[in-house]
Amino acid sequence: MFNQYAGPNNQPLTNEINSFDKYYGHPTGSSIYHYHVEPIYLTTVTSSKSGLLGFLLDGFPVYGPEEENGTTVTSSHLDVFHGHNHSTVDFPNGTYHYHFTADAPYLNGNGYYGTPGTVTQ
Repeated sequence: MFNQYAGPNNQPLTNEINSFDKYYGHPTGSSIYHYHVEPIYLTTVTSSKSGLLGFLLDGFPVYGPEEENGTTVTSSHLDVFHGHNHSTVDFPNGTYHYHFTADAPYLNGNGYYGTPGTVTQ
């Protein structure tokens, strides 16, 4: 799962979107398949719009574009890192977590909530 930028120079996804497959993912030049936006295959075929999709490099979980009650999450519901803190099915005592959204920055807005390369839960 990558953020909303294309390549190492933080360019907008404008042209890179053309290379997305039908599940909204694509490979890097070194064949690492990844997503910048909602991973359609994961949220519709193998999981759900509110399910746990993975973890970012700081160890905090990433969920789909809906809350467990079916409410659609938008960027306005989230903080500058594109997440918030409350309980989920996977973390009933609550935890900080990120969401994919249909609006920019799609995932992981202004850096990480925790420290990348660590599990900060």
